Amino acid sequence: MASHISRTQGDFITYISETVTTLNSPLVQVFVRPLRPGGNRPTLVLADAQETQDALLRHSRELDRSSTMGDLVWGLLPEHHIHLPTEDAKFKAQRRLIQDLMTPKFLNEVAGPLVYRSTEVMIDLWRVKCRMAEGRPFKAGLDIGQAVLDTTMAFIFGEVFRVQHSATRRDLEALEASIHAKGGDSLPVYRKSGSKDEPVQFPRGTVDEVLQAVLDLTGTVSEMHSNPLPRLMWAYVLRKPRISRAKRIKDECFLRELSLAVGRMEKAGAAGAAEFTVGSAADHIVTREKILAEKQKREPNYLSGLMVDEIFGLVYAGHETTSTTISWGIKFLADNPAVQDKLRHALRSSFGAASPTFEAIINTQIPYLDAVLEEILRRAGTTPIVDRVALVDTEILGHRVPKGTVVTFLSTGPSMWSPAFPIDEAQRSPTSRARSDKDKFWDPHDIGAFKPERWLVSKGKAGAPGTSDLEADIEFDGNAGPQLVFGLGPRGCFGKKLAYLQMRIMISLVVSNFELLRCPAYLSGYKGQMVGARKPTQCYVVLRELNTQSDL
Repeated sequence: MASHISRTQGDFITYISETVTTLNSPLVQVFVRPLRPGGNRPTLVLADAQETQDALLRHSRELDRSSTMGDLVWGLLPEHHIHLPTEDAKFKAQRRLIQDLMTPKFLNEVAGPLVYRSTEVMIDLWRVKCRMAEGRPFKAGLDIGQAVLDTTMAFIFGEVFRVQHSATRRDLEALEASIHAKGGDSLPVYRKSGSKDEPVQFPRGTVDEVLQAVLDLTGTVSEMHSNPLPRLMWAYVLRKPRISRAKRIKDECFLRELSLAVGRMEKAGAAGAAEFTVGSAADHIVTREKILAEKQKREPNYLSGLMVDEIFGLVYAGHETTSTTISWGIKFLADNPAVQDKLRHALRSSFGAASPTFEAIINTQIPYLDAVLEEILRRAGTTPIVDRVALVDTEILGHRVPKGTVVTFLSTGPSMWSPAFPIDEAQRSPTSRARSDKDKFWDPHDIGAFKPERWLVSKGKAGAPGTSDLEADIEFDGNAGPQLVFGLGPRGCFGKKLAYLQMRIMISLVVSNFELLRCPAYLSGYKGQMVGARKPTQCYVVLRELNTQSDL
Protein backbone atom coordinates (compact mmCIF):
# COMPACT_ATOMS: atom_id res chain seq x y z
CA MET A 1 0.00 0.00 0.00
CA ALA A 2 2.83 2.40 0.85
CA SER A 3 4.36 2.00 -2.61
CA HIS A 4 0.97 2.62 -4.26
CA ILE A 5 0.46 5.82 -2.29
CA SER A 6 3.99 7.00 -3.10
CA ARG A 7 3.61 6.13 -6.79
CA THR A 8 0.12 7.52 -7.40
CA GLN A 9 -0.38 10.10 -4.62
CA GLY A 10 -3.43 8.02 -3.79
CA ASP A 11 -4.78 6.58 -0.55
CA PHE A 12 -6.24 3.40 0.91
CA ILE A 13 -9.34 3.67 -1.27
CA THR A 14 -7.42 4.00 -4.53
CA TYR A 15 -5.14 1.17 -3.38
CA ILE A 16 -7.91 -1.35 -2.80
CA SER A 17 -9.71 -0.26 -5.98
CA GLU A 18 -6.54 -0.81 -7.99
CA THR A 19 -5.96 -4.18 -6.28
CA VAL A 20 -9.44 -5.43 -7.19
CA THR A 21 -8.95 -4.35 -10.81
CA THR A 22 -5.41 -5.68 -11.12
CA LEU A 23 -6.29 -9.09 -9.69
CA ASN A 24 -9.55 -9.13 -11.68
CA SER A 25 -11.43 -10.54 -8.72
CA PRO A 26 -14.50 -9.42 -6.74
CA LEU A 27 -12.92 -10.68 -3.50
CA VAL A 28 -9.32 -9.89 -2.54
CA GLN A 29 -7.32 -9.66 0.65
CA VAL A 30 -4.98 -6.82 1.58
CA PHE A 31 -2.69 -6.22 4.53
CA VAL A 32 -3.20 -2.68 5.80
CA ARG A 33 -2.51 -2.76 9.55
CA PRO A 34 0.52 -4.94 10.23
CA LEU A 35 0.75 -3.84 13.86
CA ARG A 36 -2.92 -4.18 14.81
CA PRO A 37 -3.78 -6.21 17.96
CA GLY A 38 -4.11 -9.89 17.05
CA GLY A 39 -1.39 -9.84 14.42
CA ASN A 40 -1.18 -9.07 10.74
CA ARG A 41 -4.60 -10.38 9.76
CA PRO A 42 -5.69 -9.52 6.21
CA THR A 43 -8.65 -7.31 5.39
CA LEU A 44 -11.06 -8.74 2.82
CA VAL A 45 -12.32 -6.42 0.09
CA LEU A 46 -15.59 -7.29 -1.65
CA ALA A 47 -16.55 -5.55 -4.90
CA ASP A 48 -19.96 -6.96 -5.73
CA ALA A 49 -23.22 -5.13 -5.05
CA GLN A 50 -25.46 -8.21 -4.85
CA GLU A 51 -23.33 -9.99 -2.26
CA THR A 52 -22.74 -6.74 -0.35
CA GLN A 53 -26.47 -6.07 -0.05
CA ASP A 54 -27.02 -9.64 1.08
CA ALA A 55 -24.29 -9.45 3.73
CA LEU A 56 -25.40 -6.10 5.18
CA LEU A 57 -29.14 -6.78 5.14
CA ARG A 58 -29.42 -10.51 5.84
CA HIS A 59 -26.30 -11.37 7.82
CA SER A 60 -26.08 -8.54 10.35
CA ARG A 61 -25.83 -11.06 13.20
CA GLU A 62 -22.67 -12.43 11.60
CA LEU A 63 -21.20 -9.08 10.54
CA ASP A 64 -21.17 -6.00 12.78
CA ARG A 65 -19.55 -2.60 12.35
CA SER A 66 -15.78 -2.95 12.57
CA SER A 67 -13.51 -0.70 14.60
CA THR A 68 -12.00 0.81 11.42
CA MET A 69 -14.26 3.87 11.21
CA GLY A 70 -14.29 4.23 14.97
CA ASP A 71 -10.48 4.31 15.02
CA LEU A 72 -10.49 7.07 12.38
CA VAL A 73 -12.61 9.35 14.60
CA TRP A 74 -11.53 8.07 18.02
CA GLY A 75 -9.74 11.28 18.98
CA LEU A 76 -12.81 13.33 18.07
CA LEU A 77 -15.50 11.07 19.52
CA PRO A 78 -14.10 8.74 22.20
CA GLU A 79 -17.50 8.20 23.88
CA HIS A 80 -19.67 8.07 20.74
CA HIS A 81 -21.87 5.05 20.05
CA ILE A 82 -19.95 4.32 16.83
CA HIS A 83 -17.46 2.31 18.92
CA LEU A 84 -20.09 0.01 20.45
CA PRO A 85 -21.36 -3.35 19.15
CA THR A 86 -24.93 -3.31 17.90
CA GLU A 87 -26.16 -5.73 20.57
CA ASP A 88 -24.50 -3.80 23.40
CA ALA A 89 -27.04 -2.28 25.80
CA LYS A 90 -24.94 0.91 25.91
CA PHE A 91 -25.25 1.27 22.13
CA LYS A 92 -29.02 1.06 22.33
CA ALA A 93 -29.16 3.51 25.25
CA GLN A 94 -27.04 6.11 23.47
CA ARG A 95 -29.02 5.80 20.26
CA ARG A 96 -32.17 6.54 22.26
CA LEU A 97 -30.78 10.01 22.98
CA ILE A 98 -30.98 10.91 19.29
CA GLN A 99 -33.61 8.48 18.03
CA ASP A 100 -36.31 11.07 17.24
CA LEU A 101 -34.10 13.55 15.39
CA MET A 102 -34.85 11.93 12.03
CA THR A 103 -38.64 11.81 12.41
CA PRO A 104 -40.68 13.75 9.82
CA LYS A 105 -42.04 16.01 12.58
CA PHE A 106 -38.60 17.11 13.80
CA LEU A 107 -37.11 17.42 10.31
CA ASN A 108 -40.04 19.37 8.86
CA GLU A 109 -40.82 21.59 11.85
CA VAL A 110 -37.39 22.19 13.40
CA ALA A 111 -34.43 21.16 11.22
CA GLY A 112 -35.83 21.97 7.78
CA PRO A 113 -36.64 25.66 8.29
CA LEU A 114 -33.19 26.22 9.86
CA VAL A 115 -31.50 24.47 6.93
CA TYR A 116 -33.52 26.57 4.47
CA ARG A 117 -32.68 29.90 6.12
CA SER A 118 -28.98 29.05 6.24
CA THR A 119 -29.00 28.02 2.57
CA GLU A 120 -30.69 31.29 1.60
CA VAL A 121 -27.63 33.15 2.91
CA MET A 122 -25.39 31.14 0.57
CA ILE A 123 -27.70 31.97 -2.34
CA ASP A 124 -27.38 35.67 -1.45
CA LEU A 125 -23.59 35.30 -1.32
CA TRP A 126 -23.52 33.63 -4.73
CA ARG A 127 -25.72 36.34 -6.22
CA VAL A 128 -23.14 38.95 -5.27
CA LYS A 129 -20.23 36.80 -6.45
CA CYS A 130 -22.03 36.02 -9.72
CA ARG A 131 -22.50 39.71 -10.49
CA MET A 132 -18.92 40.57 -9.63
CA ALA A 133 -17.39 37.59 -11.45
CA GLU A 134 -19.10 38.47 -14.76
CA GLY A 135 -18.94 34.95 -16.13
CA ARG A 136 -15.62 33.99 -14.58
CA PRO A 137 -15.18 30.93 -12.34
CA PHE A 138 -14.77 31.08 -8.58
CA LYS A 139 -14.23 28.49 -5.88
CA ALA A 140 -17.46 26.92 -4.67
CA GLY A 141 -16.30 24.06 -2.45
CA LEU A 142 -15.53 26.22 0.58
CA ASP A 143 -18.80 28.15 0.20
CA ILE A 144 -20.75 24.88 0.11
CA GLY A 145 -18.78 23.47 3.04
CA GLN A 146 -19.41 26.54 5.18
CA ALA A 147 -23.09 26.71 4.23
CA VAL A 148 -23.63 23.05 5.16
CA LEU A 149 -21.70 23.59 8.41
CA ASP A 150 -23.99 26.56 9.13
CA THR A 151 -27.07 24.43 8.44
CA THR A 152 -25.78 21.55 10.57
CA MET A 153 -24.88 23.75 13.54
CA ALA A 154 -28.26 25.51 13.24
CA PHE A 155 -30.04 22.16 13.28
CA ILE A 156 -28.13 21.20 16.42
CA PHE A 157 -28.14 24.46 18.40
CA GLY A 158 -31.03 26.46 16.95
CA GLU A 159 -31.85 29.82 15.38
CA VAL A 160 -29.99 32.07 17.82
CA PHE A 161 -26.77 30.14 17.28
CA ARG A 162 -27.28 30.31 13.50
CA VAL A 163 -27.58 34.09 13.55
CA GLN A 164 -24.61 34.61 15.87
CA HIS A 165 -22.13 32.19 14.31
CA SER A 166 -22.89 31.91 10.57
CA ALA A 167 -19.68 31.63 8.52
CA THR A 168 -21.55 32.31 5.28
CA ARG A 169 -23.07 35.51 6.68
CA ARG A 170 -19.60 36.75 7.60
CA ASP A 171 -18.34 36.05 4.07
CA LEU A 172 -21.29 37.94 2.59
CA GLU A 173 -20.72 40.92 4.88
CA ALA A 174 -16.98 40.96 4.12
CA LEU A 175 -17.63 40.89 0.37
CA GLU A 176 -20.25 43.63 0.52
CA ALA A 177 -17.96 45.79 2.67
CA SER A 178 -15.11 45.30 0.19
CA ILE A 179 -17.34 46.25 -2.74
CA HIS A 180 -18.59 49.34 -0.92
CA ALA A 181 -15.04 50.40 -0.02
CA LYS A 182 -14.03 50.21 -3.68
CA GLY A 183 -17.01 52.15 -4.94
CA GLY A 184 -18.83 49.12 -6.30
CA ASP A 185 -16.34 48.44 -9.10
CA SER A 186 -14.06 45.91 -7.50
CA LEU A 187 -13.77 43.09 -10.05
CA PRO A 188 -10.25 44.05 -11.24
CA VAL A 189 -9.04 43.74 -7.65
CA TYR A 190 -10.45 40.22 -7.29
CA ARG A 191 -9.04 38.66 -10.45
CA LYS A 192 -5.41 37.92 -11.23
CA SER A 193 -5.52 38.51 -14.98
CA GLY A 194 -7.80 39.55 -17.80
CA SER A 195 -8.44 35.95 -18.86
CA LYS A 196 -12.08 34.87 -18.80
CA ASP A 197 -10.94 31.47 -17.51
CA GLU A 198 -8.97 32.84 -14.56
CA PRO A 199 -10.75 32.21 -11.24
CA VAL A 200 -11.88 35.28 -9.34
CA GLN A 201 -10.45 35.53 -5.83
CA PHE A 202 -13.02 36.96 -3.42
CA PRO A 203 -12.31 38.19 0.12
CA ARG A 204 -13.55 36.05 2.97
CA GLY A 205 -14.81 36.99 6.39
CA THR A 206 -13.12 36.00 9.63
CA VAL A 207 -14.40 32.55 10.54
CA ASP A 208 -16.15 32.30 13.89
CA GLU A 209 -13.78 30.63 16.37
CA VAL A 210 -16.23 27.85 17.21
CA LEU A 211 -16.73 26.93 13.56
CA GLN A 212 -12.99 27.16 12.95
CA ALA A 213 -12.42 24.82 15.89
CA VAL A 214 -14.88 22.34 14.37
CA LEU A 215 -13.12 22.56 10.99
CA ASP A 216 -9.69 22.13 12.57
CA LEU A 217 -10.81 19.07 14.50
CA THR A 218 -12.65 17.34 11.66
CA GLY A 219 -9.76 18.07 9.31
CA THR A 220 -7.45 15.92 11.44
CA VAL A 221 -9.23 12.76 10.26
CA SER A 222 -7.28 13.01 6.99
CA GLU A 223 -4.11 12.23 8.97
CA MET A 224 -5.59 8.88 10.05
CA HIS A 225 -6.30 7.43 6.61
CA SER A 226 -3.70 4.88 5.55
CA ASN A 227 -2.10 5.06 9.00
CA PRO A 228 -1.48 1.54 10.41
CA LEU A 229 -1.91 2.75 14.01
CA PRO A 230 -4.60 5.47 14.02
CA ARG A 231 -5.13 5.50 17.79
CA LEU A 232 -1.43 6.06 18.38
CA MET A 233 -1.53 8.80 15.75
CA TRP A 234 -4.45 10.40 17.59
CA ALA A 235 -2.42 10.53 20.80
CA TYR A 236 0.14 12.61 18.90
CA VAL A 237 -2.34 14.80 16.98
CA LEU A 238 -4.36 15.75 20.07
CA ARG A 239 -1.21 17.17 21.66
CA LYS A 240 -0.68 19.70 18.89
CA PRO A 241 -1.34 23.19 20.32
CA ARG A 242 -3.75 24.16 17.52
CA ILE A 243 -5.80 20.96 17.91
CA SER A 244 -5.71 21.09 21.70
CA ARG A 245 -7.03 24.66 21.58
CA ALA A 246 -9.71 23.71 19.05
CA LYS A 247 -10.91 20.87 21.27
CA ARG A 248 -11.13 23.21 24.27
CA ILE A 249 -13.14 25.79 22.29
CA LYS A 250 -15.47 23.11 20.92
CA ASP A 251 -16.06 21.51 24.32
CA GLU A 252 -16.73 24.86 26.00
CA CYS A 253 -19.22 25.84 23.31
CA PHE A 254 -21.06 22.52 23.32
CA LEU A 255 -21.30 22.44 27.12
CA ARG A 256 -22.55 26.04 27.10
CA GLU A 257 -25.22 25.24 24.51
CA LEU A 258 -26.29 22.12 26.41
CA SER A 259 -26.59 24.23 29.58
CA LEU A 260 -28.77 26.73 27.72
CA ALA A 261 -30.96 23.89 26.44
CA VAL A 262 -31.34 22.56 30.00
CA GLY A 263 -32.26 26.07 31.15
CA ARG A 264 -34.96 26.38 28.48
CA MET A 265 -36.38 22.99 29.42
CA GLU A 266 -36.44 23.77 33.14
CA LYS A 267 -37.95 27.21 32.52
CA ALA A 268 -40.76 25.63 30.51
CA GLY A 269 -41.37 23.15 33.34
CA ALA A 270 -41.41 25.89 35.97
CA ALA A 271 -43.93 27.85 33.91
CA GLY A 272 -46.25 24.85 33.96
CA ALA A 273 -45.95 24.10 30.26
CA ALA A 274 -47.42 20.71 29.43
CA GLU A 275 -44.62 20.07 26.94
CA PHE A 276 -41.25 21.69 26.24
CA THR A 277 -41.17 23.17 22.73
CA VAL A 278 -38.06 21.71 21.12
CA GLY A 279 -36.21 24.14 18.86
CA SER A 280 -32.98 22.25 18.19
CA ALA A 281 -31.28 18.88 18.44
CA ALA A 282 -29.71 19.99 21.73
CA ASP A 283 -33.18 20.69 23.15
CA HIS A 284 -34.29 17.24 22.08
CA ILE A 285 -31.25 15.44 23.49
CA VAL A 286 -31.48 17.00 26.96
CA THR A 287 -35.20 16.19 26.99
CA ARG A 288 -34.44 12.57 26.12
CA GLU A 289 -31.75 12.39 28.82
CA LYS A 290 -34.27 13.64 31.39
CA ILE A 291 -36.82 10.99 30.34
CA LEU A 292 -34.24 8.19 30.31
CA ALA A 293 -32.88 9.22 33.72
CA GLU A 294 -36.37 9.14 35.22
CA LYS A 295 -37.00 5.66 33.81
CA GLN A 296 -33.65 4.40 35.10
CA LYS A 297 -34.11 6.09 38.49
CA ARG A 298 -30.88 8.10 38.28
CA GLU A 299 -29.87 11.74 38.11
CA PRO A 300 -29.66 13.13 34.57
CA ASN A 301 -26.14 13.90 33.35
CA TYR A 302 -26.71 16.66 30.84
CA LEU A 303 -23.09 17.80 30.57
CA SER A 304 -21.24 14.51 30.20
CA GLY A 305 -18.58 13.71 27.64
CA LEU A 306 -21.02 11.22 26.17
CA MET A 307 -23.58 13.99 25.51
CA VAL A 308 -20.91 16.18 23.91
CA ASP A 309 -19.71 13.32 21.70
CA GLU A 310 -23.19 12.36 20.52
CA ILE A 311 -23.77 15.96 19.46
CA PHE A 312 -20.35 16.31 17.85
CA GLY A 313 -21.00 13.07 15.98
CA LEU A 314 -24.03 14.74 14.41
CA VAL A 315 -21.88 17.73 13.45
CA TYR A 316 -19.12 15.64 11.94
CA ALA A 317 -21.34 13.30 9.95
CA GLY A 318 -23.88 15.94 8.96
CA HIS A 319 -21.31 18.42 7.71
CA GLU A 320 -18.51 16.36 6.20
CA THR A 321 -20.41 13.93 4.02
CA THR A 322 -23.28 16.20 2.95
CA SER A 323 -21.09 19.14 1.91
CA THR A 324 -18.86 16.77 -0.05
CA THR A 325 -21.81 15.15 -1.83
CA ILE A 326 -23.32 18.52 -2.76
CA SER A 327 -19.94 19.67 -4.11
CA TRP A 328 -19.83 16.64 -6.39
CA GLY A 329 -23.45 17.29 -7.34
CA ILE A 330 -22.72 20.85 -8.44
CA LYS A 331 -19.94 19.53 -10.68
CA PHE A 332 -22.17 16.85 -12.21
CA LEU A 333 -24.94 19.34 -12.97
CA ALA A 334 -22.56 21.86 -14.55
CA ASP A 335 -21.01 19.18 -16.76
CA ASN A 336 -24.37 17.67 -17.72
CA PRO A 337 -26.40 20.68 -18.91
CA ALA A 338 -29.21 18.54 -20.35
CA VAL A 339 -29.81 17.04 -16.89
CA GLN A 340 -29.63 20.48 -15.29
CA ASP A 341 -32.12 21.95 -17.78
CA LYS A 342 -34.50 19.04 -17.26
CA LEU A 343 -34.27 19.44 -13.49
CA ARG A 344 -34.92 23.18 -13.69
CA HIS A 345 -37.93 22.57 -15.91
CA ALA A 346 -39.28 20.05 -13.39
CA LEU A 347 -38.73 22.50 -10.53
CA ARG A 348 -40.37 25.40 -12.34
CA SER A 349 -43.28 23.26 -13.48
CA SER A 350 -43.97 22.75 -9.78
CA PHE A 351 -42.76 26.00 -8.18
CA GLY A 352 -42.94 28.62 -10.93
CA ALA A 353 -40.02 30.91 -11.78
CA ALA A 354 -39.59 32.27 -8.26
CA SER A 355 -37.19 30.74 -5.79
CA PRO A 356 -39.18 28.00 -4.01
CA THR A 357 -40.24 28.29 -0.39
CA PHE A 358 -39.31 25.69 2.19
CA GLU A 359 -42.89 24.46 2.36
CA ALA A 360 -43.01 24.02 -1.41
CA ILE A 361 -39.75 22.06 -1.46
CA ILE A 362 -40.77 19.54 1.20
CA ASN A 363 -44.43 19.17 0.24
CA THR A 364 -44.11 18.77 -3.53
CA GLN A 365 -43.35 15.42 -5.12
CA ILE A 366 -40.92 15.88 -8.01
CA PRO A 367 -39.69 12.50 -9.25
CA TYR A 368 -36.91 13.97 -11.37
CA LEU A 369 -35.51 15.93 -8.40
CA ASP A 370 -35.47 12.73 -6.33
CA ALA A 371 -33.74 10.92 -9.19
CA VAL A 372 -31.08 13.62 -9.53
CA LEU A 373 -30.34 13.55 -5.80
CA GLU A 374 -30.08 9.75 -5.81
CA GLU A 375 -27.78 9.75 -8.83
CA ILE A 376 -25.55 12.39 -7.23
CA LEU A 377 -25.27 10.15 -4.18
CA ARG A 378 -24.50 7.11 -6.36
CA ARG A 379 -21.83 8.78 -8.48
CA ALA A 380 -20.24 11.01 -5.85
CA GLY A 381 -18.62 8.13 -4.00
CA THR A 382 -18.54 10.28 -0.87
CA THR A 383 -18.25 7.21 1.37
CA PRO A 384 -16.55 4.71 -0.95
CA ILE A 385 -16.41 1.84 1.54
CA VAL A 386 -18.49 0.20 4.26
CA ASP A 387 -16.68 -1.85 6.91
CA ARG A 388 -17.86 -4.82 8.93
CA VAL A 389 -16.15 -7.42 11.15
CA ALA A 390 -17.02 -11.11 11.27
CA LEU A 391 -18.54 -11.99 14.66
CA VAL A 392 -18.40 -15.71 13.85
CA ASP A 393 -16.75 -17.92 11.27
CA THR A 394 -18.67 -17.29 8.06
CA GLU A 395 -18.35 -17.51 4.28
CA ILE A 396 -18.30 -15.03 1.39
CA LEU A 397 -18.39 -16.18 -2.24
CA GLY A 398 -17.42 -19.68 -1.20
CA HIS A 399 -14.39 -18.57 0.81
CA ARG A 400 -14.07 -19.16 4.55
CA VAL A 401 -13.97 -15.96 6.59
CA PRO A 402 -12.65 -16.50 10.14
CA LYS A 403 -14.15 -14.73 13.13
CA GLY A 404 -12.52 -11.32 13.66
CA THR A 405 -11.81 -10.68 9.97
CA VAL A 406 -12.56 -7.16 8.75
CA VAL A 407 -14.53 -7.07 5.50
CA THR A 408 -14.50 -3.88 3.43
CA PHE A 409 -17.38 -3.51 0.97
CA LEU A 410 -16.75 -1.18 -1.99
CA SER A 411 -19.64 1.19 -2.74
CA THR A 412 -17.84 2.29 -5.90
CA GLY A 413 -16.03 0.29 -8.58
CA PRO A 414 -17.23 -2.95 -10.20
CA SER A 415 -21.04 -3.48 -10.13
CA MET A 416 -21.52 0.14 -8.99
CA TRP A 417 -19.50 2.33 -11.38
CA SER A 418 -18.25 -0.29 -13.83
CA PRO A 419 -19.53 -3.68 -15.02
CA ALA A 420 -19.65 -6.39 -12.37
CA PHE A 421 -17.29 -9.33 -12.27
CA PRO A 422 -18.85 -12.57 -13.55
CA ILE A 423 -19.62 -14.74 -10.51
CA ASP A 424 -20.84 -18.33 -10.48
CA GLU A 425 -24.22 -18.36 -8.74
CA ALA A 426 -23.14 -21.47 -6.85
CA GLN A 427 -20.55 -19.33 -5.03
CA ARG A 428 -23.16 -16.94 -3.71
CA SER A 429 -24.83 -17.41 -0.34
CA PRO A 430 -28.20 -19.20 -0.26
CA THR A 431 -29.97 -15.96 0.75
CA SER A 432 -28.30 -14.11 -2.13
CA ARG A 433 -29.37 -16.78 -4.63
CA ALA A 434 -32.93 -16.69 -3.28
CA ARG A 435 -33.41 -12.95 -3.80
CA SER A 436 -36.52 -12.00 -5.75
CA ASP A 437 -35.02 -8.73 -7.06
CA LYS A 438 -31.82 -10.04 -8.63
CA ASP A 439 -32.67 -8.14 -11.82
CA LYS A 440 -32.35 -4.78 -10.05
CA PHE A 441 -28.78 -4.02 -11.06
CA TRP A 442 -27.42 -1.34 -13.33
CA ASP A 443 -27.10 -1.70 -17.08
CA PRO A 444 -23.37 -2.32 -17.66
CA HIS A 445 -23.45 -0.22 -20.83
CA ASP A 446 -24.07 3.07 -18.99
CA ILE A 447 -23.25 2.17 -15.38
CA GLY A 448 -20.49 4.79 -15.21
CA ALA A 449 -22.61 7.62 -16.61
CA PHE A 450 -24.38 10.33 -14.62
CA LYS A 451 -27.93 9.37 -15.56
CA PRO A 452 -30.78 10.27 -13.17
CA GLU A 453 -33.30 8.54 -15.43
CA ARG A 454 -32.09 5.16 -14.13
CA TRP A 455 -34.06 5.90 -10.93
CA LEU A 456 -37.37 6.56 -12.75
CA VAL A 457 -39.97 3.95 -13.65
CA SER A 458 -43.24 4.13 -15.53
CA LYS A 459 -46.44 4.39 -13.51
CA GLY A 460 -48.42 3.08 -16.44
CA LYS A 461 -51.08 5.76 -16.00
CA ALA A 462 -51.68 9.43 -16.68
CA GLY A 463 -50.69 12.01 -14.13
CA ALA A 464 -53.10 13.94 -11.95
CA PRO A 465 -54.74 17.10 -13.37
CA GLY A 466 -52.21 19.90 -13.54
CA THR A 467 -49.24 17.51 -13.62
CA SER A 468 -46.62 18.37 -16.23
CA ASP A 469 -45.87 15.98 -19.09
CA LEU A 470 -42.42 15.46 -17.57
CA GLU A 471 -43.92 14.01 -14.37
CA ALA A 472 -47.18 12.50 -15.69
CA ASP A 473 -46.21 8.90 -16.30
CA ILE A 474 -43.12 8.38 -14.15
CA GLU A 475 -42.30 7.88 -10.51
CA PHE A 476 -39.11 7.69 -8.50
CA ASP A 477 -37.93 4.24 -7.43
CA GLY A 478 -35.22 4.40 -4.78
CA ASN A 479 -34.76 0.64 -5.13
CA ALA A 480 -34.24 0.64 -8.90
CA GLY A 481 -30.67 -0.56 -8.36
CA PRO A 482 -27.94 -0.84 -5.73
CA GLN A 483 -27.10 2.19 -3.61
CA LEU A 484 -24.57 1.72 -0.81
CA VAL A 485 -23.51 5.25 0.08
CA PHE A 486 -25.40 5.21 3.40
CA GLY A 487 -24.60 1.59 4.17
CA LEU A 488 -27.41 -0.87 4.85
CA GLY A 489 -28.87 -2.78 7.75
CA PRO A 490 -28.94 -1.87 11.45
CA ARG A 491 -25.65 0.06 11.26
CA GLY A 492 -26.58 2.08 8.21
CA CYS A 493 -26.20 5.87 8.35
CA PHE A 494 -28.38 7.33 11.10
CA GLY A 495 -28.51 10.81 9.52
CA LYS A 496 -29.65 9.67 6.08
CA LYS A 497 -32.95 11.58 6.18
CA LEU A 498 -31.27 14.82 7.25
CA ALA A 499 -28.74 14.46 4.42
CA TYR A 500 -31.57 14.05 1.89
CA LEU A 501 -33.31 17.11 3.31
CA GLN A 502 -30.16 19.26 3.16
CA MET A 503 -29.45 18.14 -0.40
CA ARG A 504 -33.05 18.66 -1.52
CA ILE A 505 -33.11 22.21 -0.19
CA MET A 506 -29.69 23.27 -1.43
CA ILE A 507 -29.89 21.73 -4.91
CA SER A 508 -33.43 23.09 -5.41
CA LEU A 509 -32.40 26.61 -4.45
CA VAL A 510 -29.17 26.63 -6.46
CA VAL A 511 -30.75 25.30 -9.66
CA SER A 512 -33.78 27.60 -9.29
CA ASN A 513 -31.61 30.71 -8.88
CA PHE A 514 -28.62 30.02 -11.13
CA GLU A 515 -27.59 28.31 -14.31
CA LEU A 516 -24.43 26.31 -13.64
CA LEU A 517 -22.21 26.78 -16.68
CA ARG A 518 -19.26 24.58 -17.58
CA CYS A 519 -15.99 25.54 -15.95
CA PRO A 520 -12.73 25.63 -17.92
CA ALA A 521 -11.33 22.12 -18.36
CA TYR A 522 -8.33 22.78 -16.13
CA LEU A 523 -10.70 23.56 -13.23
CA SER A 524 -13.06 20.64 -13.88
CA GLY A 525 -11.10 17.59 -12.76
CA TYR A 526 -12.80 14.67 -11.05
CA LYS A 527 -9.95 13.53 -8.85
CA GLY A 528 -10.98 12.91 -5.26
CA GLN A 529 -9.17 13.14 -1.94
CA MET A 530 -10.06 11.28 1.24
CA VAL A 531 -10.43 13.60 4.22
CA GLY A 532 -13.39 12.52 6.35
CA ALA A 533 -15.13 11.78 3.05
CA ARG A 534 -13.99 11.61 -0.59
CA LYS A 535 -13.88 15.30 -1.54
CA PRO A 536 -13.37 16.66 -5.06
CA THR A 537 -9.95 18.30 -5.27
CA GLN A 538 -11.52 20.93 -7.55
CA CYS A 539 -14.96 22.48 -7.11
CA TYR A 540 -15.46 25.73 -9.04
CA VAL A 541 -18.58 27.30 -10.51
CA VAL A 542 -19.40 29.66 -13.34
CA LEU A 543 -22.84 31.11 -12.67
CA ARG A 544 -25.54 32.89 -14.62
CA GLU A 545 -28.18 34.42 -12.39
CA LEU A 546 -31.80 33.57 -13.20
CA ASN A 547 -34.38 36.16 -12.27
CA THR A 548 -37.47 36.24 -14.47
CA GLN A 549 -39.87 34.26 -16.63
CA SER A 550 -37.63 35.09 -19.58
CA ASP A 551 -35.13 32.57 -18.21
CA LEU A 552 -37.56 29.68 -18.72
